[in-house]
Parts: sequence; structure tokens; C-alpha cells
Amino acid sequence: MFNVPILVIVYNRMFEAHNLFQIIRQVQPAKLYVAADGPIANDQQDSADCFRTRTVFMPEWPCELHTLNQEEHLGKSPAIHKAIKWFFEQEKEGIILFEDCMPHPDFFPYCAELLERFRDDKRIFHIGASNFRKHHRAVKHKTKHHNDCSYYFSAYATTWGFATWADRYEDFDMDINELEQVNFNKLVKHYTHRPKERRYWHRRYTILRKTELPVWDYQYNFHMWLHSALAVSPTLNLVTNVGVHPQGSKRKFRRLIKKSYAIMPLKHPTEIIPDRKDDKFMFRNIYSKAYILIFANWINDMLGAEQDESE
Repeated sequence: MFNVPILVIVYNRMFEAHNLFQIIRQVQPAKLYVAADGPIANDQQDSADCFRTRTVFMPEWPCELHTLNQEEHLGKSPAIHKAIKWFFEQEKEGIILFEDCMPHPDFFPYCAELLERFRDDKRIFHIGASNFRKHHRAVKHKTKHHNDCSYYFSAYATTWGFATWADRYEDFDMDINELEQVNFNKLVKHYTHRPKERRYWHRRYTILRKTELPVWDYQYNFHMWLHSALAVSPTLNLVTNVGVHPQGSKRKFRRLIKKSYAIMPLKHPTEIIPDRKDDKFMFRNIYSKAYILIFANWINDMLGAEQDESE
């Protein structure tokens, strides 16, 4: 029996949700929360897909199952935010997964150990599970730069599967109203390495603020920076995102689809300081390249959903 509560956020991918549930079955959490976004209005196929996805999660082991099923379609970011708020209204800490993110079995004890280790250390806001380096390079980098430690500390919160605490999330503001109340360059000086990076992030957050578009990943990272906090990132990848498909316009995302690997038992770093080399890699290879496309596609998905609902 696994005693850390798990929240799964789903929408309409029954096949992926089924595969994720098979992994969760092996862990047998004592508490399982499932939050489902609602179907797009007047879309019968979407309604059917949403219903089928919700029926996947039926634990046959002793388990408290809690569900939050939206009747209307909220969209990706609002659904995520509402689900996590609901989860932390009932739990002090926990693991959060999405229907298209398949964790390695080691992901669960990794999260459990680090939730306990950093529970009272407010310098840490987030326990991520993704490492975007190619595996052979990640292994080499782990040995050379991390003294074979299992994780490092980062300015960037990866969210394909993660763990955090209720007290870290409680004042999260999707509207990022604080952007106009802080000196942005001063806020991010400990996280960024060059003026180019500060300009990049300032432009992104200014766009989000002016357009009022919710892109949860970006706003969540701003929340962490606002509290001068760091994220934990593993030195080996722990979650595979099967929702990033190599077809059509998402062909460029193929390099982000990664296998997952064993990481237990954990070897802990001796200092809590951001790893500038890894953060530089993340900015150059993920945010300034691939995540620009993800950002654009996320906005297109949001606008498309809004158009469908208005028709």
C-alpha cells in the first residue's frame, strides 16, 4: 500500500488513461483522486470519449477514490488549476499525474522520499520527474557534474509528473497579477544567466498578462520564482509523455518523447543551490526552442476550444 495521495488529471484519452491506471494499480495508493475536464459543448464524440475515460479508474484494492467531474469544458489550464486546488483542499501533499504521462515505477518512491525530505524546507516548491537530455548524455552528465547524485536543483519546474505540497500551492495566481507589482529583472536575476533570458521570460509573461491567456506551466513557474524557490529535477528521466505525437504539426516534438529509467535508491546532493549548467541547457534546448512551439500550440488549442464552444 502506497500512502502518498495521487491526483490524476484526465480529459478524453481513454487508452492513455487505461495504461496509466495499470501503472497505478501496481502501486496501490491508499488515496486516489481523479479530476476530469468536461466535454466540449455539442460534441457527441468528445462527450463519449470523456465518459469512457472517467470509467477507467475503478480501484479493486482498498482505496479511497475521490472524483471531480466537470460538466462543462474548462480547457487545459483552468482544468489543471481547479483540479490541483480541489486536491489540496483535502490533502497536505501529494503526487500529480496527467492521463498521457507514464511514470517509471521508481517515480513513486522518488516522490515519497523527497516529499518527506523537503516537507519543511520552503526553499523547495516542486519535485519534478523529467530530464530532457538523451539518456547516454544524462548518465555521463550525472557522473561528471552531479557526483552521481540522483537529482539536482533547478529554476525550472517540469510538470509531466510531479509532487508538491498544499502550502506551496495555496496562493498560486493564474492571472499573475504580481507581475505588475515586482521588479521583474530583480526577481529573476538568480534564475537567469543572460539578459536574453530575462527578455525572453519578460515577453512571455507580459503576453500572458495582457491577453489573459492561461498557460498553466508558465504561470506555475512564475509562482515558484515569486517565492524565491527551486524545483527538484532528476538526473535521469522518470516520466514518458505519450501524448506528444510525432504526426503532423507536432513532428518537431519527437525529441521530447523519452523513455524512463530506474533511479532508486536515491543519492542526495549536499547543497541546495541551482545547477546553472543544467538550467542553461533547459533554456537553450527546451524553452527557447521546443517550448516556443508548445506555447504556441497550447494557445491554439485554447482558442480552438473557445471557438468550438461558441458555435
